[in-house]
Amino acid sequence: MVQNINPSRLNTRLHLGVSAPIRTPQGTMKPGFKEVKKVWCGTYTISMNQQITLLGAPDSFDIVLIVRHLKGGLDGLKYAEFRKAIYEITNYTPDWEDTAHSFDLITLKKVDAIV
Repeated sequence: MVQNINPSRLNTRLHLGVSAPIRTPQGTMKPGFKEVKKVWCGTYTISMNQQITLLGAPDSFDIVLIVRHLKGGLDGLKYAEFRKAIYEITNYTPDWEDTAHSFDLITLKKVDAIV
């Protein structure tokens, strides 16, 4: 889908993970973010027409990130931590080619709490 991106744009860490029980200071368990994998990412800017065509209404997501092509896809990963905030992964658009110059788009929606 996205090719010929300058790799220097991938300058921020994106932590991908799942919901897992986390022990609180009071000793109880509650759902929390458990990191499974880290990748380098960069923000990806698209026009409003592209947003509506590819991703739907603008209120269904907060940010679109670009990452190097993930050969195994997201493989069940549902949440992401980006710049110390937790997001739900709402869409994943992998590149159909598997080359060194292939990139994937990950669409995120900010969440207040993991359920």
